[in-house]
Amino acid sequence: MTNMPKITQKCRITGKPFVVTEWEQAHLEKFGMPLPTLCAEERLRRRLAHRNERRLYKSICALTGKPIISIYSPDKPFKVYSQEAWWGDSWDAKDYGVDYDFSRPFFEQFADLQKKVPVLCLMNKNGVNSDYCNITLNNKNCYLVFGGDYNEDCMYSVFSMHSRNMADVYWVNKSELVYDSVNCLHCYGIRYCEDCQNCSDSSFLFACRNCQNCFACVGLVAKQYCIWNKQYSREEYEKTIKQFRSDTWSGVQYTKEVFEKFKLNFPHKCRTIVNCENCTGDQISNAKNCTDSFYFEGPAEDCKDVFIGGYNAKDIMSSDHVGHDSELFYEMLGSIRGHHNALCRFSWCSGNTYYCSFVDNCSNLFGCISMKRAEYCILNKQYTKAEYEELLPRIINHMKSTGEWGEYFPIETSQFAYNETVANDFFPMTREEVLKKGYKWFDEKNTPPEKLNIPDSIRDAKDDILTANLMCEKTGRPYKIIKSELDLYRKMEIPIPHYAPETRNELRIAKLNPLKTFDRTCAKCGMSIQTSYKPENPAIIYCEKCYLEIIY
Repeated sequence: MTNMPKITQKCRITGKPFVVTEWEQAHLEKFGMPLPTLCAEERLRRRLAHRNERRLYKSICALTGKPIISIYSPDKPFKVYSQEAWWGDSWDAKDYGVDYDFSRPFFEQFADLQKKVPVLCLMNKNGVNSDYCNITLNNKNCYLVFGGDYNEDCMYSVFSMHSRNMADVYWVNKSELVYDSVNCLHCYGIRYCEDCQNCSDSSFLFACRNCQNCFACVGLVAKQYCIWNKQYSREEYEKTIKQFRSDTWSGVQYTKEVFEKFKLNFPHKCRTIVNCENCTGDQISNAKNCTDSFYFEGPAEDCKDVFIGGYNAKDIMSSDHVGHDSELFYEMLGSIRGHHNALCRFSWCSGNTYYCSFVDNCSNLFGCISMKRAEYCILNKQYTKAEYEELLPRIINHMKSTGEWGEYFPIETSQFAYNETVANDFFPMTREEVLKKGYKWFDEKNTPPEKLNIPDSIRDAKDDILTANLMCEKTGRPYKIIKSELDLYRKMEIPIPHYAPETRNELRIAKLNPLKTFDRTCAKCGMSIQTSYKPENPAIIYCEKCYLEIIY
């Protein structure tokens, strides 16, 4: 790769320069792909605009006529099948196959095809009493859990794994009795915590390890009975924390506000990269040569620009929600257990697939939708191996002439409105901004909420709140409280939230650092560091060495 110096490209959306490294050039050559025309951030936005995790709708299965829960709103022009119908053998996606039209752009033909081929209502495998979940596996008694597997009695959670009795969490794993927390592992009985491990019976913690019975603390290790980082006796602790009235909404909101300011008095670690070699980004563990990646868990090797993934991942570039025994990916979304795949959304257990959507156990496909156990197909039409290998180069040359080859599906071809997708979580835009760019926007039609005075303390909440249509105090969205949710609030002494679940999720997402790194200097030793904290963020940022010196 010494003959391939770094190349600087200009992002055709932002106009800003970005670098294509030697490794990226070599990776693109393996797929015969041209240099990217968008910077990594805009490529991520484009992919995420095709991923609807949390917007669910009541609909009807187009095959059976039975009611279903779907990620597609009823007004969308798609033929939506229930999970049972889509995975069943009573239909064949090849029946919708069409010839490739060399007089039209590929993306235009693909958009037409996706209006005809049946699509999967959502992805919720082996769930028990967990109908309102998506992109999940083996959950029990869960409600509005997204991207989380092997959970029980969890609600309103995104990317929670192997956990029980939790609500309102993001990236909380192997934990129990957790509420309104982000980036936590092996915790029990915690509330309003961030970046904590092995903590229990605590509230309002940030970057703490092995702590119990602590309140409003930052950067503590193996402590108990601390408040605002000050040591108390057990008796003093139990008496003092009552003053914060954490059973009330007003008490929690006040403590949250004060705690955010309190955090700024303490050094923050520049990034969380654990047991890694030559890795950059944030929230990475057990990886080697993985750069500019975020929320990435190994084993993983030789990856770049990946958001959420890992678990035996190798040679993956510019992809998100990928891994689980995967190798050689480029611009892939929601894809696992594959080899040599590019520019697909939701390709499972497949190899040599390009520009495909929702394909399973397939190989050598191009521009196909909803295919299972298929090979040598283009736009869902079956070909022989020889025919496929003769036609594919002609299609690639045609796409090169139209400027489509190497580009991911445009946001305009997404099956969802921009504000229904994860893109709006990390790259939010107003309705006006979205429409100006030519993207779609979904206007919600909500049931008028009731003007109900929510009790300040959970101790005053009555069961009749379960029948009320509450109104979000931030957005006006209607929302309801379900029984298992109320039971958890009472058990953990958590006040009834005054915000709708989607609003609460937006507030948690806002706590996350950007999915990119910035050049800063360690506030203690002055060394140049890369961190996911923006330069304008007022937090005190330490390099890992200096941070560990003060913590331990």
